[in-house]
Amino acid sequence: MSTQREVGSGALSLRLSAVAEWIPPGRVVADIGSDHAQLLIALSRSGLLNRGIAGEVNQGPWENARHRVKEAKLEHQIQVRKGDGLEVLDTGEAQVIVIAGMGGPLIASILDRGLQKLERVERLVLQPNSGVVHVRRWLHRHGWKLDGENLVREAGILYEVVTAVPGDPHEPYRKTPLPLDAAFEVGPLLWMERHPLLLDKLEAELEGLNRILSQLESARAPEARSRLESMKQKREEWRRWRQWLQQDGN
Repeated sequence: MSTQREVGSGALSLRLSAVAEWIPPGRVVADIGSDHAQLLIALSRSGLLNRGIAGEVNQGPWENARHRVKEAKLEHQIQVRKGDGLEVLDTGEAQVIVIAGMGGPLIASILDRGLQKLERVERLVLQPNSGVVHVRRWLHRHGWKLDGENLVREAGILYEVVTAVPGDPHEPYRKTPLPLDAAFEVGPLLWMERHPLLLDKLEAELEGLNRILSQLESARAPEARSRLESMKQKREEWRRWRQWLQQDGN
């Protein structure tokens, strides 16, 4: 099956299509770490973009994004800026901020360092490749309410999309039986909506924990033995959540 889906006249991967679905039309959109500006180009070609800002910190990706925008003849609508994280933006300039294709800790760090740039931002659309728990914790701590979560499988890999708006950060977590720390890991909206790929996510996490445990069990260092017990507890937690999900689905 093809991993491409058409968004206007620009093809996006399933991962980026899942990101694009959460971007309201007619907004000023900043894509931080823009991956050749392909998301903004596709939104523009679909008539969904007011104005776009592609941010890149490194010279090579910045040049590639500039080339792609110029090739698409969209310099009038999409600016490519070089800078670290949200420093490419003026306060209040963007209505939607997208950060996709990075680790969760890095996304949280970018948001933390650019906190003042989030004033008047309507929506955050975040797609961490790993460590999504760091993203949910950051949003909860800083007064952003989760209003959308999605899982999409592309080339055998599960990707998670998390979107948030200013609001009560506790609201999405009140309707789930999961403890708060567990909900940060699992995803409260994924749980409430019984997302069809959520069980696959739990299984993948358990497989990863089993691999780590297998490595730790053969290690002799005292710190490895200490971590072994911690990881065993974590595995039991994920097994319990899987069991709850399977029971609720029956």
